[in-house]
Amino acid sequence: MAIPVKDDTKLVTIKIDDKDYQVPAGANLVDLAKWYAGNDIPVFCYHPKLEPVGMCRMCIVELGSIMRDRETGEVVLDDKGEPTVRWFPKLQTACTQQASEGMVVRTNTQAVDEARENVLEFLLTSHPLDCPICDKGGECPLQNLTMEHGPQETRMIYSDKMHL
Repeated sequence: MAIPVKDDTKLVTIKIDDKDYQVPAGANLVDLAKWYAGNDIPVFCYHPKLEPVGMCRMCIVELGSIMRDRETGEVVLDDKGEPTVRWFPKLQTACTQQASEGMVVRTNTQAVDEARENVLEFLLTSHPLDCPICDKGGECPLQNLTMEHGPQETRMIYSDKMHL
């Protein structure tokens, strides 16, 4: 499955989880991961028809780009003959990233999983834990993503928040 593109749309090559894809330049990374790689990057604040802001931090990924020699423009290869990737020093929000030539994305690594767990843990500290009586019970994006990506244990004390 792929995002429908016009004939004159410029395509770029990006790598998502070790697979290469030809995608429309400037397309949103969350959409590309879903449409091309079949990978649903978790999001709360992203909507395709709104300007992305990256506030919820759930769509965090490892992001890098293939290194090129400044003088020749040739791809820099490592000892094994593979392209060298220059990784961003910190995790990046996928919803605010647009596809560009040579982009490399990792959506499921230990660092990404830990970051998502931490985001969910901190979101839950300011959320009422009244799921059984909530109007959204069973249809809640926060509940669904917590079950899928959330921590198994918490460092927080919730006794003041639980109303059982």
